[in-house]
Amino acid sequence: MQLKIIYCINKKITIMKKLLILFFISSFAVKAQYYTITYLKVAPENISNFERLETDYWSKIASQNIKDGKQLGWALMKKFGTAGNNDVNYAFINAHESISDLLNPGWMDSAKKLGYNTQDISSEYEVYEMHHYKIQDQIIGNNDAKVWIWNYARPKNLSGFLSENMKIWKPIHSRSIKSNSNTMKNWGIGTKLYPVGQEESTVMTWDGFGSIKDALETLDLSDWVAPKGSKMNEYDPDGFRLRVIWEQVKFVGASE
Repeated sequence: MQLKIIYCINKKITIMKKLLILFFISSFAVKAQYYTITYLKVAPENISNFERLETDYWSKIASQNIKDGKQLGWALMKKFGTAGNNDVNYAFINAHESISDLLNPGWMDSAKKLGYNTQDISSEYEVYEMHHYKIQDQIIGNNDAKVWIWNYARPKNLSGFLSENMKIWKPIHSRSIKSNSNTMKNWGIGTKLYPVGQEESTVMTWDGFGSIKDALETLDLSDWVAPKGSKMNEYDPDGFRLRVIWEQVKFVGASE
């Protein structure tokens, strides 16, 4: 009887933890309006130390930032294979509620609070580019997405592209995620604020999956059929400019 009671208590605790994580993820989604992707080049000989310092120290500094209300989330991502600029192999994601927070994240203040000397924990990498986005819409799903496809586009008709994604594609993805009819875990769309230019993409979408295998299988479009009512061939006749798979090395949100 005692073992049964302990089992039931442990089961309830596990369920409550899952619900709490889902709550924080949902809260993050509601609040997050802006995010920055910082593309990095990390030399092969520095990768091990880079990942160690970022996961052991800078993730904790990000967590302190989140506790202090300076940002909403942080992630370290690793690019799968070769795609796009092959000098880039890692990326940071920082999510914020406002542009003011995006511009003033308070990294040094948080490091000082934790007693870290930033010179001692600085990792070696080169910043290739920083891209700032505004979130337009997203589906959170649950917390088991570990691999992402980032899809970059420069549609001929941006407003039409956004409208169709939110009115046609979002409901399709939402039904699939809720019913587990395919391997997608979550989805979102954001418009680029900066940099802008004739050769720059203006919008990106993201698809979350549980594994590299699931992501690669999704990129197989041999049996793809456009949904009824789609005008995407008019809005974005050239399709996505680039689709890149990224693996999540470390994520820090409000629950961390």
